[in-house]
Amino acid sequence: MKDKLIVFQSDFGILEGTVSQMHGISAKVDPSLRMFDLTHMIPQFNTWEASYSLYQTCHAWPEETVFVSVIDPGVGSGRKSVVAKTADGHYIVTPDNGSLTHLKKHVGIVAVREIDESVNRVKGSEKSHVFHGRDVYAYTGARLASGVIDFEGVGPEFPVEEIVMHEIIDPELKGDVLTGVLDIEDPHFGMVWTNIPIDFFERMGIQFGDKVETEITCKGESRYNTVLPYCRTFSDVEKDSELIYNNEIGNFAIATNLGSFVEKFSIGTGNDWKVTFKKALR
Repeated sequence: MKDKLIVFQSDFGILEGTVSQMHGISAKVDPSLRMFDLTHMIPQFNTWEASYSLYQTCHAWPEETVFVSVIDPGVGSGRKSVVAKTADGHYIVTPDNGSLTHLKKHVGIVAVREIDESVNRVKGSEKSHVFHGRDVYAYTGARLASGVIDFEGVGPEFPVEEIVMHEIIDPELKGDVLTGVLDIEDPHFGMVWTNIPIDFFERMGIQFGDKVETEITCKGESRYNTVLPYCRTFSDVEKDSELIYNNEIGNFAIATNLGSFVEKFSIGTGNDWKVTFKKALR
């Protein structure tokens, strides 16, 4: 690996020493590694958000960056520990538990290998089965990022088609009604991101400044129904007003200017939460 970059994400939080231990084990492998943190605030056990976070972030990093993602509700069980190589040249070290879903769907995974723990595991940790983030994932990621092993040295390859996937529902345009899913929320600012690429509005003849009929449902029950402006940025509307905008990865999102849309309207995310858009006539 030319740049020796390794990036960590987990659901460990920052209240105790687990993250520091992963950094420390990596530094023992190679003190010259350049270590960074994506986030350690993924909601506990939420492999969907782990997957989305990787998809949101990986493209911004140089080719051959190694990502260590440890959201592992099945730690110590029979789930596979893997390293995946993406179509754009990144390596993802993770449990095979759905955390690769969005990268496989939207970027592509060209190969995946199961970690051979007889080689790629911290020596002396074999009797502990609850901290694979340190003993297997950080250690293997550091060995890969530093060049101690190459991708083939991770372990045996298995078919990409066997990677564990969450269900992804594609957006659909029927007539003049566009339907998608609320994929994820921004936990800090309270906007919701949809799974709908921004080119759909172009196909519907919707431009910045137009009004859009917007309905959000959960399991078929209407939870939010109004007309929203399609805007370039938040300040295009008054404080505490809502808008549709293009998010940083090229999908539509809904926000409250200088407020939390999620808290204001008690909105959730996931495949049960659908959103429909239709160009307003008024």
